[in-house]
Amino acid sequence: MIKKLLALLSAIVLVFTLTACKDNTIDLSVVNPENDVYYEIFVRSFADSDGDGVGDFNGITAKLPYLADLGVSGLWLMPIQPAASYHGYDVTDYYDVNADYGTMADFEALCQAADDLGIRIMLDMVFNHTSNQHPWFQAALAGDEQYLDYYVTAPTSTNTSKLLGSWGQTIWHTTDNFKYVGYFSYTMPDLNLYSDAVNEEILNISKFWIDKGVSGFRLDAVHHYFGDNEYIGMDNNYLDNVIYLKNYRKAIDAYTDNFFIIGEAYIEDLYNVVADYFAGIDSPIDFPVAAKLRSSANQTINRGYVSMLSLIYNSYADINPDFISTPFLVNHDMDRLASQVLGDEQTLKLAAEMLLSLPGDPIIYYGEELGQFGYKASGPDIWDETRRMPFLWGDEYTTDWIVSSNASLIDLEAQNANVDNAQAQMDDPNSLYNVYKTMIALRNANMALKYGNSFVAYENNTGALQGYYREYTYDTLSQKVLVLHNFSNEAIDMISYDGTILYVSGLSDLSSVTQIPARSTVVIEINPGDSNA
Repeated sequence: MIKKLLALLSAIVLVFTLTACKDNTIDLSVVNPENDVYYEIFVRSFADSDGDGVGDFNGITAKLPYLADLGVSGLWLMPIQPAASYHGYDVTDYYDVNADYGTMADFEALCQAADDLGIRIMLDMVFNHTSNQHPWFQAALAGDEQYLDYYVTAPTSTNTSKLLGSWGQTIWHTTDNFKYVGYFSYTMPDLNLYSDAVNEEILNISKFWIDKGVSGFRLDAVHHYFGDNEYIGMDNNYLDNVIYLKNYRKAIDAYTDNFFIIGEAYIEDLYNVVADYFAGIDSPIDFPVAAKLRSSANQTINRGYVSMLSLIYNSYADINPDFISTPFLVNHDMDRLASQVLGDEQTLKLAAEMLLSLPGDPIIYYGEELGQFGYKASGPDIWDETRRMPFLWGDEYTTDWIVSSNASLIDLEAQNANVDNAQAQMDDPNSLYNVYKTMIALRNANMALKYGNSFVAYENNTGALQGYYREYTYDTLSQKVLVLHNFSNEAIDMISYDGTILYVSGLSDLSSVTQIPARSTVVIEINPGDSNA
């Protein structure tokens, strides 16, 4: 009720402030409440406040000034509930926090401190499956019929040998009393989302965390809610996931306002499938755009960069004209970009500029702004841990929870030892960190970059020079910018334009720009009425 009252008051204030176009009296953040730059944090690796080597809530709270200075306005926290594994995607209690990360009071204090700085908190919510150590599954193992229905099960006599997951491994697992689906692992049994009791649990869990002060959810593995070969005798496909999410979205909207819901549909090559998820939630995490960003940033010829993005965005607009994309470069399930491009700083800077000039709510994986290295280890004792290495603070907040003699870990520790830490990069105006900071500031200062999802190809694109227009109009406010990327290793003569240059990679003096530097970005504000725009 309070949130709805505040929203009403904001709307009333907006009516009285719609009076001018150049005096900034229109608060566009009220018009666009779900518009942020998000920063993904693996709490275990981010900041350790108590010296035990493990990151915690109080560490994040202490480092909020760093995040605010960078310019981010939203945090995505990877799972914070008690779990059976280090990563947290096998929850054992949805109504508590991982003791390694602190107390519930610590988390609530983090939410309040973030809110005071205008930073939203988004939680990673794992509803596709639980841990096999969760009390619900333990009760099912003990023969409790109520909790047996919480999971996707079948009698032990059921022939499931031909039911294979897309990874080529059997998704059905056997106990003494029943078989069950665990798409990702036998340790993570899939919940039965046809169960009314499970859906009531999910809604109650969601309300619990909303009441704690969070402003959004990142829903894990939404593409597997009703997975292939999961429900025997049922002809499910991904559209069942979309319908489920649409109903979940309605239930959340009935409970609270301005709550941002994104979901992991890990599909890079079928953007039309990803597009359908816009009918269910605010935004499926934009894997198709992320894939195009990574492949293009590392190439010197990209004739189809803008045209491919146009196809993707048009497919999204067909489902929801007001779609909010959530682009990113890499996340916790991927090798870090520095490892993919062999630490090439120019490519890392160009990739940051590409990401932060696109439509939507971009997501930055912690440490990417420093150019940290990380890749999947070769095992046997660690695997993805090496994609989630400690953040390079260079002070007493640096975590050291990973202990192993694994060759990949030793290699990565050596590589990251040569990466300038956060403080060093903050002090270096030419650092990768400051490219991120400058681009976020540019984005926040220009409505055409920050708001809306317009994306129109520049009329003179080539293999080396790829550009697009971004435009935003609201009431009497309007702005159009042209973003240009020179992917080649050679400088290109500056184009003819009617407007004002807002940004050129590596340049502070923008008064006389005659060339677009190699591997660089230019942003131009186009004057109203420019016939070439």
